[in-house]
Amino acid sequence: RSTRRTSGWLAQGTGPNAEIAAAAPRLRNRSRDLVRNNAFAARAIAAIAQNAVGTGIVARTPARQVVEAWRKWIEVCDADGALDWYGIQTLVARAVVESGECLVRFRPRRQDDGVWPPLQLQVLEPDYLDASKSGQTDTGYMIDGIQYDRIGRRVGYWLYSSHPGERLIGAGAPTSSLVPASEVLHVYRKDRPGQERGVPWLAPVMMRIRDLDDYEEAELVRK
Repeated sequence: RSTRRTSGWLAQGTGPNAEIAAAAPRLRNRSRDLVRNNAFAARAIAAIAQNAVGTGIVARTPARQVVEAWRKWIEVCDADGALDWYGIQTLVARAVVESGECLVRFRPRRQDDGVWPPLQLQVLEPDYLDASKSGQTDTGYMIDGIQYDRIGRRVGYWLYSSHPGERLIGAGAPTSSLVPASEVLHVYRKDRPGQERGVPWLAPVMMRIRDLDDYEEAELVRK
């Protein structure tokens, strides 16, 4: 019904991608700020990630050589050299909840790099996607940095060479290049048909969590 109580309720009929494209950067920034500075948000992110991953994806096989190769690889699978296989899974889970989505890029290695099998994984925040790449192309179309062919299959991702939010001394603005879709995993929760990007899971409760934290702080100061 259209009544006095609903007169200020603005509900638009926009598609999922148009809605996300307009709001995603602000939602990501606010979600990250809450996780950094709000105990309720920080605990929620940690709990969801821990419960989603659990013991992690574990490989099991009777072949000893495969098991030994797996044990060695999971220690060096991180392209950044900071985490093992299980740490990467937790990092991806945290990024999906906090930022709404996450990219995992396959990084093939040379034989003399000391990684066997010769592959490492690089976890990237969604900021690496060049959202300015949208519109029609000669072979299909693009939506927020994701390129498709004429029948809607993902062809590739336009990724920046570095995080656009970092301030690298002496470096100019990062440029984006098309990375084949076969070399990238795009992890996010799909809530609507046709949705191509993710939304931070804290979006519906951001204001309530922030207000609750402010209320508790005000009560402590008053006391």
